[in-house]
Amino acid sequence: MSTQAYRPMRRAVQIATLIALAAIPAVGLFRIDLASASLMVLGQPVSLRNFPVVLGLAIVLATGPLLMVSSLGTLWCGWACPQNTVSEWANRLTRQLLGSRADVSVEGAGLRVAPSKNKALNWLILGSKICAASLVLGIIPLFYFFPPDIVWTLVRFGEDNQFSHFMLRLYLVGAGMAFVDIALVRYFLCNYVCLYRFGLLLFRNPGTLRVAYDGARSADCAKCNYCRVVCVTSIDPTAIKSGDRCINCAECIDACNRLHDKGAPGTPGLLRFTAGAITAGAPAPGRWSRLQALVGWHGLIFFAGCALLLAGLAHATGG
Repeated sequence: MSTQAYRPMRRAVQIATLIALAAIPAVGLFRIDLASASLMVLGQPVSLRNFPVVLGLAIVLATGPLLMVSSLGTLWCGWACPQNTVSEWANRLTRQLLGSRADVSVEGAGLRVAPSKNKALNWLILGSKICAASLVLGIIPLFYFFPPDIVWTLVRFGEDNQFSHFMLRLYLVGAGMAFVDIALVRYFLCNYVCLYRFGLLLFRNPGTLRVAYDGARSADCAKCNYCRVVCVTSIDPTAIKSGDRCINCAECIDACNRLHDKGAPGTPGLLRFTAGAITAGAPAPGRWSRLQALVGWHGLIFFAGCALLLAGLAHATGG
């Protein structure tokens, strides 16, 4: 059996998510139009007074994260969340330039830099790359409130328009916040501020997707801590607790698979994804019970909100 490599797939999903966040408003799929105080959906204006659309959208936005929390757990965090993506990139860049154990974030025990790499040039390169990333990321929110052609005039330093000065201020604030976030905040926001993480603690169920450890083969990893070394959030993947900040990134699974495959080609590691199982001896659930177990009541409400939103959009656009 060949071992599964998750990292290439995860990188592709992370990049695709960032592109999608910029493309959704840029191509007209969804945008909040400040000039007309309306929503732009599929290129068509939809008034905020359209009750079915507004209510459906509110239901989807409120229950969508709960549906993901209860079914996929932290898969969103490790595979798609922009905050985690840029934090992981910043940590990797920091360790490349300032040492394998370097830490400059506010969550760490203090500034930690390898003496041999504590040079002005390394700090300049790190700061320049973070600044460049912040300038790019600061543009994305503008597309959600201004027409794309107006935003591009700012990017091209084009002629003034009615939004120029206001938009420039928003951009500078957004880029500045992105710089502070990438340079210093990083995973602190995920661990102590993110509402999605609080939702995980409140709504996670036994069937949530998670990383599982094969304790029956524990002798195979005696005195090995490779999975802990590669863990993005510095936890022990062999003993994950409900309150741990595992983000289902699968770095530990890949690491364990690589190690075992090297010793015995085709041998899987001791870590894998699992979504729980039905208790042995329990009666088989009916269809309705299985659906409820999969998505929960918030999932059913989510799909009802989708239906209401689509019906409202169809009516508003004459579809």
